[in-house]
Amino acid sequence: MKARIRHFYEIIAGAILSFLGFTSCEIIGPDMYGPALAEYGMPHATFKLMGDVTAEDSGNPIEGIKVKFRQRLNDNDDYFNEIETASDKDGKVNTSFTEWPDAENIELTFEDVDGEENGGFFAPDTLRKKDLKIEFVEDKESNWHQGTYTISFDAKLKKK
Repeated sequence: MKARIRHFYEIIAGAILSFLGFTSCEIIGPDMYGPALAEYGMPHATFKLMGDVTAEDSGNPIEGIKVKFRQRLNDNDDYFNEIETASDKDGKVNTSFTEWPDAENIELTFEDVDGEENGGFFAPDTLRKKDLKIEFVEDKESNWHQGTYTISFDAKLKKK
């Protein structure tokens, strides 16, 4: 008798659960919420870094200066990314990269890493947002890509 009651209970419970499961599998189409998109990753933006590195006293271009792009996480010395590049023989920096889309907490640091080879020893320097020309150029209408920024600078380094 117990086995028949248990079997009857399993049939009733299975029927109820199957109806609940089928009603939750509703098809969502473009006319209801829009097309279903599968997107993976994190928000990002493209940064184009362009500028000149020159000696403050002579105005001559400086080759081989390490330029480090940093985004500050907070007011402390915490950074959540750093991108390095170097000035070419004409003292130009022209590069692009993709990073976190925060154009507010950007700074550039300049460091002479080759000593006398580039015309003397130059003191390190830092340019912050107020010293940079940051322009929002375009938006690619994507949920993840937050647009393209151009960062222009003119760094005049002092000799040590």
